[in-house]
Amino acid sequence: MDDKRLSEILDALPRSPGVYLMKDPRGAVIYVGKAKNLHARVRSYFSPNTSDGRFFVSRLRALLGDIDLVLTTNEKEAILLESDLIKKHAPRYNVKLKDDKDFLSLRLDGSKPWPRLEIVRRPRDKGTTFFGPYHSASAARETVRVVNRHFRLRSCSDRAMASRRRPCLQHQIKRCPAPCVLEVDAEEYRRQVEFVELFLSGRRAELLGVMRERMEAASGAMDYERAAVYRDQIRAVEETLRPQTVTVFDEKDHDVVGLARHGDEVVVAVLEVRGGRIFELKDFHFPDQAFPDEEILSSFIGQRYMETGLVPELISVSRSLPDAAALSAALSERTGRKVRVAHAARGPRRARAEMADRNAEQALKARLRSREDSRSRLEEVRRALHLAVPPRRVECADISHLAGGDTVGAVSRVEDGRIDRARGRTYRLKGAGRGDDYGAMLEVVRRRFTRAAAGEAGWEAPDLLVVDGGRGQLRVAQEALSEAGVAGQAVVALAKDRGADEGDRIFLPGRKNPIPIKGGAAALLLLAMARDEAHRLAIGYQRKVRAKHALRSRLDDVPGLGPHRKARLLTQMGSVKRVEEASVEELEKIEGIGPGLARRIMEALARDRVR
Repeated sequence: MDDKRLSEILDALPRSPGVYLMKDPRGAVIYVGKAKNLHARVRSYFSPNTSDGRFFVSRLRALLGDIDLVLTTNEKEAILLESDLIKKHAPRYNVKLKDDKDFLSLRLDGSKPWPRLEIVRRPRDKGTTFFGPYHSASAARETVRVVNRHFRLRSCSDRAMASRRRPCLQHQIKRCPAPCVLEVDAEEYRRQVEFVELFLSGRRAELLGVMRERMEAASGAMDYERAAVYRDQIRAVEETLRPQTVTVFDEKDHDVVGLARHGDEVVVAVLEVRGGRIFELKDFHFPDQAFPDEEILSSFIGQRYMETGLVPELISVSRSLPDAAALSAALSERTGRKVRVAHAARGPRRARAEMADRNAEQALKARLRSREDSRSRLEEVRRALHLAVPPRRVECADISHLAGGDTVGAVSRVEDGRIDRARGRTYRLKGAGRGDDYGAMLEVVRRRFTRAAAGEAGWEAPDLLVVDGGRGQLRVAQEALSEAGVAGQAVVALAKDRGADEGDRIFLPGRKNPIPIKGGAAALLLLAMARDEAHRLAIGYQRKVRAKHALRSRLDDVPGLGPHRKARLLTQMGSVKRVEEASVEELEKIEGIGPGLARRIMEALARDRVR
């Protein structure tokens, strides 16, 4: 942005609260910020005496194309609006908690007759209890697994529960009372829901007290079976509390937020203190965070706590936030109770804030070390395979079929030495003939790189393409790349060992013999990782295709079920698996399928299962 245009914008800034949106020359929003005084805050970025010497601020004039303003009545409204605009525009230089699938919550809907714990991505339903957010899907699923193991809540969906005709395996292993088909004590089920709420809220000492009271009451009433259930649950909760007993604080429920920075890379750590003890430590990584620490922390708190149902009464921060009062007011209004955001300046709170900072620094150092190790390994791979650049992004293509039929393909992705399962692709192949592995590989690589050649977003070419096979598959991959119009793509082939004493072999273009690489070398390990993931993807998809094909074949033999009725059946049931799980009554509701045909369908599927 030229100086004249910038001066015009700065001179026109109002001295009122609001939100500013910084845009690049193409009009894309690159940063969203809030201010109590827009005139003072935005001008501070361009002041010659500014103390903010970070990378982004030093380049701001070159990156900036325009600045839009949205005026608000007060700073609290600006905080709420900033959170919404960040989620809408996903600016490059903002903290973004909701731009990915990493942050999940757990929902417990108490309004249903038989509530269950389920994983959700957007906790918005009013009147429903949410727990989280969890910074990884594995953490959320592990929590659900622990709850399902120790507290007897149903785990099936509402639809599955409505169609159930007999108890499932969860009931057989005593993890569900089977309210779908059996008479269940509703009051006892509600007690289990109450236990889950206390457990997930971190109020485990209170939970143990309630459980012991219930156990003694059941024992006094000579209901020894129920007392034994409470006893086992008490032991399970005590086991989860065992690692937490070393750190005890005076205050009860609050969160402590700390931050560590290395250049434009930031890690925010959150210590969750529940019942006077550290309940959990979570860290969140944010690259490209060039704005001041106080702005990052403010934006983080606004996004993390604004839409979750689990907000503590106190959020202690390791740094003083100019908008702490406005954040407190906004969170209080959103939650319907008093919430305070405060700087931990002295005493025990300060010690806890320093602990949060240290944990953030440790997490950041571990990430930097891991990245440096990854770079060293990738450089080793580059030298071993004679590549122009280190292969940060590696993709591997693989083929799978059963006796030449139901052929499918898969392309896996490994980025910075880690498997990226979200970017894995599967292909149903139709052009290749039965058992034609070369034709199948040609189709997969061509389809993958045709989209790369067209410049489609998300389909950029990798640094290295690996094909599972030997010289023949390598030649086919090169041919497919040529047909797709891709030039200069690095490609190698990885062939499995021929015998017990030989390792995997790597073939390079233009070389007749495979290159010699030791079994534990970084190059071989990286390529094998990509190959194994592609193999897993291809096998899994091929099984799904085969199962679907097998069911369709079974339905072909049902008298009276022609192609139109079969298509209507599969469309309305939603999946082939649902047809197998459906009851006769459900099938009768589908247009064109009467009681007789529904019974014949069920009998045909039952006969096949017996075989």
